[in-house]
Amino acid sequence: MKIKVVLIRKKILKLPTIYPQLSTLRMRGLKRRTERTEDTVSSSGNLTNNAVRHKIVVLGAAKVGKSSLISQFLYNTFSPKYKRTIEEMHHGDFNVSGVRLTLDILDTSGAYEFPAMRALSMQSADAFILVYDITDADSFTEVRTLRDQIHETKESTAVPIVVVGNKVDLAETGARQVEFHTTESVVTVDWENGFVEASAKDNMNVSQIFKELLVQAKVKYNLSPALRRRRRQSLPTGPQGAPGSSPTPPANQPHVPSPAQLAHLQQIRERHSSKRNSCVIS
Repeated sequence: MKIKVVLIRKKILKLPTIYPQLSTLRMRGLKRRTERTEDTVSSSGNLTNNAVRHKIVVLGAAKVGKSSLISQFLYNTFSPKYKRTIEEMHHGDFNVSGVRLTLDILDTSGAYEFPAMRALSMQSADAFILVYDITDADSFTEVRTLRDQIHETKESTAVPIVVVGNKVDLAETGARQVEFHTTESVVTVDWENGFVEASAKDNMNVSQIFKELLVQAKVKYNLSPALRRRRRQSLPTGPQGAPGSSPTPPANQPHVPSPAQLAHLQQIRERHSSKRNSCVIS
């Protein structure tokens, strides 16, 4: 019996033109990414080529209005319907005195099911907005807890933080549980953080929140009137007060401090004004 052996020669295909093209495409992509990187900054907030970027994390208990404040600031919209948030990133680009300012704003869950996500968001953030509901005293207790967690996670107390009392539009209904003057003194003097009372519903002092946060972050820009719209809503002046003005408590709020309390608060503010180091917003 004869066995016929057939040798199969493998043909090696050479691709002299494909690989160079792929390399060229990769190099072009790398070049574009490099150019974008050079024209922007990392999340640390350092200035490079007239561009600065900050990652802001918004924290607070459930239903205090975190998402509503972000929507009002970036999109000039407000929805009375509650929508549960797990985690959502928003972006806003602004031209501030010739500097391109990009805010990456992370909206977080007010629930406790995602502790790992919360810790990661704290670790990667440059600045924080802590929101409570002025009609819910427990929500301010949550702000205290969050602030302690931030300091522990960042291993530093020198962290830009603004505490926001939302739903100030409900103060006139007698529903206020967190008093304005005492809270302001605790936050600004004891904690040395920024403080704003606001209303996402009425768009009151919403832009002031982010201006105050930039002050806390020592971003030394003249924030008004040099703001110009670029893709997203710029920092508008709220219906109450001029840019840079301090929040004013509602006239019909339940608690009215006595003259002695007012004198004491004035002494605290005078000591605090010489103690704090911040830039002036015109």
